Amino acid sequence: MKRILIVILIFFAGFTVSAQVPDALKQRIAGKTKLTDIMVEVEDYYKDEKKAEVEKRNNEEEEFENDYLRWKRWEYYHASRLDEQGRVIPNVKTKIYNGIREYEARQSSNRESIIQSSYSTWFGFGPTGITRYGQGYNSGYGRVNCIAFHPTLADYLIIGTPQGGIWKSTNNGTSWFSLSDNLPSSGIGGLVWDRTNSNVIYALTGDGDASGGGFVSSYGYNVPSLGVFKSTDGGTSWQVTGDFPGVVGNFYGYKLMQHPTNANTLFAATTDGIYRTTNGGTTWTQEQVGNFTDIEFKPGDPTIMYAALRGSSLPLWRSTNSGVTWSSASTGLTTSSSRIAIGVSANQPNYIYVLAGGATGSGTFRGLFRSTTSGTPSFISMTTTPNILGYPNDGSDDKDQASYDLGIEVDPDNASVVITAGINVWRSTNGGSSFGATSRTQWYDNPAGIDYVHADIHNLTYNPLNNRLYSTSDGGVGYSTNDGANWTFASNNLQILATYHADWYEADANLIQCGTQDNGTSIRYTGSNTYRHIYGADGFDCVVKDNDPNTIVFVANGSLLKTTNGGTGVSDVSPAGLNTFPQVARDYNSSTRIFAGDGSEVFRSTDFGSTWTTFSAGIASRVLTTCQSNSNRLYCSNGSTLQRSDDATGACTFTTKSGTPGYPTGVNLTDIEARPSNSLIIYASFGGYVAGSKVYSSTDGGDNWINISGSLPNVACHSIAVDASNTIYVGTDMGVFVKAISMTDWQPFYNFLPRTPVSELMINNTAGR
Repeated sequence: MKRILIVILIFFAGFTVSAQVPDALKQRIAGKTKLTDIMVEVEDYYKDEKKAEVEKRNNEEEEFENDYLRWKRWEYYHASRLDEQGRVIPNVKTKIYNGIREYEARQSSNRESIIQSSYSTWFGFGPTGITRYGQGYNSGYGRVNCIAFHPTLADYLIIGTPQGGIWKSTNNGTSWFSLSDNLPSSGIGGLVWDRTNSNVIYALTGDGDASGGGFVSSYGYNVPSLGVFKSTDGGTSWQVTGDFPGVVGNFYGYKLMQHPTNANTLFAATTDGIYRTTNGGTTWTQEQVGNFTDIEFKPGDPTIMYAALRGSSLPLWRSTNSGVTWSSASTGLTTSSSRIAIGVSANQPNYIYVLAGGATGSGTFRGLFRSTTSGTPSFISMTTTPNILGYPNDGSDDKDQASYDLGIEVDPDNASVVITAGINVWRSTNGGSSFGATSRTQWYDNPAGIDYVHADIHNLTYNPLNNRLYSTSDGGVGYSTNDGANWTFASNNLQILATYHADWYEADANLIQCGTQDNGTSIRYTGSNTYRHIYGADGFDCVVKDNDPNTIVFVANGSLLKTTNGGTGVSDVSPAGLNTFPQVARDYNSSTRIFAGDGSEVFRSTDFGSTWTTFSAGIASRVLTTCQSNSNRLYCSNGSTLQRSDDATGACTFTTKSGTPGYPTGVNLTDIEARPSNSLIIYASFGGYVAGSKVYSSTDGGDNWINISGSLPNVACHSIAVDASNTIYVGTDMGVFVKAISMTDWQPFYNFLPRTPVSELMINNTAGR
């Protein structure tokens, strides 16, 4: 029987510390390159924030976001992509790109004909619709950075995501399909749909918003740029344009702009400066150095341009010769903002609006400023209250995430209507002098008269064909037909959700639960791809009770939570001392016994998570694997060390199995799986970039190891699974590979699966999925 696997994908952008790193922490990590050394300092620096996290992590009235959590995401990403000495790799995206290209270059046969004749086809499993349920809040479909519009068809949209490439809609977002399954970079910072030729699309790669400001130059932890890619067939195929000159190390993309009257002239705002091409991307010139986050033309006069310089006391820059030379134009602007965004309007071409975020990326709103003299800009402050960058819809807090999400648009027909974006959308009808009593959107709930748009809005953009205003956020796409007064959140059918882990229900292959970044925890109970959203913010691992699909233990925002009614009610069942991002696993032979591990201890429950017993010496922060054929055998790992217990239902003691004969060095273990029929025959996947050290097997539970990496590409492997016929599947940074018992080597298993990292593989043998 041909097998169909359900894959749970995480389009690994490299999770980000979205605020700039505090100076005191910068000093502590200065010169440190090993992940373990960096995280020792981070853990100590944020120890008070960790305590606060435990106190508030079940308060669904506040989005769970803090710098410590962002660091843990960053750690999770890099743990599988270190060099041989355990150091964070500054050019990790180049490593992935080179691994993909090297693998493709040495393939002598047509991989599509091989895999299409041997294995089944991948299909999307959702969610394409989300229903809030119980304590569910802040639901969404995945993060979107930018949007661009067809030159003549108003309902044709393309969006760029930090993790899932480029997607297109021909019906204003009712449905979407991917344009970038074969694009070598899944992180998109800017898009241009050529206004003179709808077959031409430009994509600026590299996820600028996730670069976090000051941290990026030391350690590349999100998706760096590979430059600008160009399609001349509407997105069917892509070719890289010319190199950006002068680039040293990683850089990241923020925005791509096309000249209003010369289609071959484009500008890219990046962390490494402003780049210009006059020949459709064949060559690029660096016109200004610096970390530029925004760029705009003066309406009606493209010789005048404005650009936003990040983290500078002179944040606004201006050109009077179509971007060839630049000079500061910051008179009257605050000197203490980490980031600004620029707004202009055709209604008043001489107006320039500047939205200024906090000085450190958190804590203050510096104000909205306006100049009415574009020739020699001089700004006045329009308002500094309420805090239009914070969490509450009334602006009553003192927080912001301006280093990560900041945007502004001005009505092209009325320059007095100003719309701003941060965590929520706010709207002013008097030129920014006031922003009303409440925001126009609310990330958490839907108070009367306020519309839902997912939090963390990265971009606001008008469609010039119909003046619809679009927002792109951590949850998808929203739009307004009345200049931001009301909003519709329309992201159904986007398959870009960044998913950490999931669990399935053997008796019903339609049921699956998943934990996602920034979009919470959701469950699929039926054959429909509409999911039940039961909890918000960050979901992670989960386990479904095998005789009761309404009873689930799941990790959310660092806690272990439990529901016995499919999400209607949720209670905290965290054992004392539980750390962030624990793993959970079922006992296949007991409907009530489950395990959890958080890097320092292993926890066991015999009542499906209501109470726990603690066992020391566990290291299950990365891997916690139970065995179908033996309840007493448990494998756990933090990446660098692998341990095995042979009495998991009793004393639960551990012996170390890393460092045994044949065990690889210079790479971290990312996943381990036992044959369904024999718990001593195991298969382990490894991250890192040591060629030929990708997958190993052992027939004696880890006492001895055999390298079965074969021809696997030199990219990180993240997940592994074995089915009832002993066929092995491995999820890598470039998709899934398969090796049946009769095969001598691995075959790629794409079949309509995008070339994307795969964080988990699961098999339902009963259903053949």
